[in-house]
Amino acid sequence: MLFRSVFDLLDYEGDKTYSYITFSLANQIFTPTNTSTTSLIADDRPYAGWTYFETAIHKTTRTYLRSLSLKVGAVGPASGTQHIQNKFHEFIDSDRVNGWGNQLHNELGLNLKYTQKWIYFIRNSSDLEASISPFLSAELGNIAINASAGVMARIGFNIPKDYGVSSIDIGADPGIPVYGEYENMRAKPWSFSFNLIAKGSAIARDMFLDGNTFSNSHSVNIKHFVANYGTGFTLRYKNVVVDMMVVETTKQFDLQKETHGIGTMTLSLLF
Repeated sequence: MLFRSVFDLLDYEGDKTYSYITFSLANQIFTPTNTSTTSLIADDRPYAGWTYFETAIHKTTRTYLRSLSLKVGAVGPASGTQHIQNKFHEFIDSDRVNGWGNQLHNELGLNLKYTQKWIYFIRNSSDLEASISPFLSAELGNIAINASAGVMARIGFNIPKDYGVSSIDIGADPGIPVYGEYENMRAKPWSFSFNLIAKGSAIARDMFLDGNTFSNSHSVNIKHFVANYGTGFTLRYKNVVVDMMVVETTKQFDLQKETHGIGTMTLSLLF
């Protein structure tokens, strides 16, 4: 009811909207570069794990999407991240990560996020299509306080008529469709697109660099302006969608030696 009331105040007169509610369970892992030593590495980022449940409400029209989400979870040993990572490393026969004794302390994490996206489609006489989707977002909570602006562009054939799926660090959405376009998109069984994304952020707080909120812990001096940029593709057959994205992040703290890249794969089932 709180989410719905907030959105009712923000509705634009005359807009036709669809509403969606999404639920997610996620785990994020943060480690320094050297994971073989048990000693604290003072000049690198802290060990941290964040396991959380996220619920969000989305309203979509033909031209914009508004999303309000709430994340609730655990940071520290209570997140189970040490066991998740080392069990996975054991499964793939990789080296054990030994520095988890230096991770952030247990803390309940709460974060609220608002995102607004716009979308513009470009079509020509052939099947080739393109879309441009600028976006703005802001987060507030003990996990993160920041504001961001960015853009996602796609070019391909029968591209998905949605607001895109990106990495978990760049406002990932579960492919929320544009109002009235879902059935048109499914009229052709195949679609494919190349994707580009870029985002800039002003950051006031990042627990995974600043350390625990209510207790002393390992921390580093964060950079307050960070950029993300990446490439990927989306492949859909009927109601099965695969998204791949590789994203590079500029240096996030003063002593960081190089930029950081991650890869994300998202498998979605449309129904």
